[in-house]
Amino acid sequence: MPREGLSAAGSAAPVVQPRLGRGLAVAALLLIAVECLMHFDAVLHQYRSVFAAGRALDKALYAVANCPSLVLLGNSRADNGFDPRTIVRELGVPLERGAFNLGIPGADTRVLAGIVDRLDAGGCLREGGVRTVVVAMDEALVQPIDTLGQTVFFASPARLWSDGQYHDALRATLRLYGYTNNLRQLREPAALQRFVQATLGPVEPLGGGAAEHLGYRAGAGGLQDAQSAQLQEASSVAPPDPVNTRQLWRLLDLLAARGVQVAVTFPPLLNREGLYLAGDTPAGAPYRAIAAELRQRAIPLIALDDGKPRQSDEFVNPGHLNDRGAQRYSRLLAQGLRHIWGPPDGSPPAVARAQAASP
Repeated sequence: MPREGLSAAGSAAPVVQPRLGRGLAVAALLLIAVECLMHFDAVLHQYRSVFAAGRALDKALYAVANCPSLVLLGNSRADNGFDPRTIVRELGVPLERGAFNLGIPGADTRVLAGIVDRLDAGGCLREGGVRTVVVAMDEALVQPIDTLGQTVFFASPARLWSDGQYHDALRATLRLYGYTNNLRQLREPAALQRFVQATLGPVEPLGGGAAEHLGYRAGAGGLQDAQSAQLQEASSVAPPDPVNTRQLWRLLDLLAARGVQVAVTFPPLLNREGLYLAGDTPAGAPYRAIAAELRQRAIPLIALDDGKPRQSDEFVNPGHLNDRGAQRYSRLLAQGLRHIWGPPDGSPPAVARAQAASP
């Protein structure tokens, strides 16, 4: 028998050494390919039923394609708090291109500014497109909350860099790195199953695609991200973030420059009042300063109040409405908008106590 490593003739057999460099090169090419794919809207949109950022893109793409006359901006409290069809019906004002709920769960003003930039780049802020924007404000909107990773896809890296948010700018530039924590949800069997289904064919997100309910998603327990809801409430005691506050003013400056009318409203909370208008607590001082600046800019503030107590059966949790509550507050918002801008025939508006907030 020939010895190991020798051929039958007794000569040494060639030993094949592993080529580590080739393996690393293949791995690097795969990572680069995935990174490139994450910069294509079509890829993220394909997985709109899997990732919250995909559903956000679904809503943004619909808005850019249809340029609604009235757009509601905000986070999850807007997303499941206002029904565009109810608002249009109660408003009584002809809207040539209808209304759309562009509330983005988990969004802060950095994400919303990126969404508005998309509308502008798509030509939607010109005459004949979006003419009215209602911003649904809560404390979390001016906090850097990004549990859903949407800053990676919607915030401008250049703007993040200029604001000194270098890590977030890197995340928005290298999206695979920036979105790693969110990709880990694929370890859950249900998420992985949705991912496979979405890979094989189009699957609409839970609650329906953007066109089905004009961006509105009726609140239900399974539609809320518990961590995001907790962070929204926890942020209410923290002061506004300076960068997020600057993003708010940039967003409003762009809308003003395009001649878009803007109003601000405050989604209801079950157990407390929002800090923008309520009381004189020290924690609320910086939020009241934001409200004062909004008034200085002649932006109407709408406090949704019909004199009736808030009902727990209108809320999914203390910060988010269910469909029953959304219908009530959508009607109040429409009445508040009529009070501000008036009905089309110039007659006195029929308004409950959904009124412009007094200085």
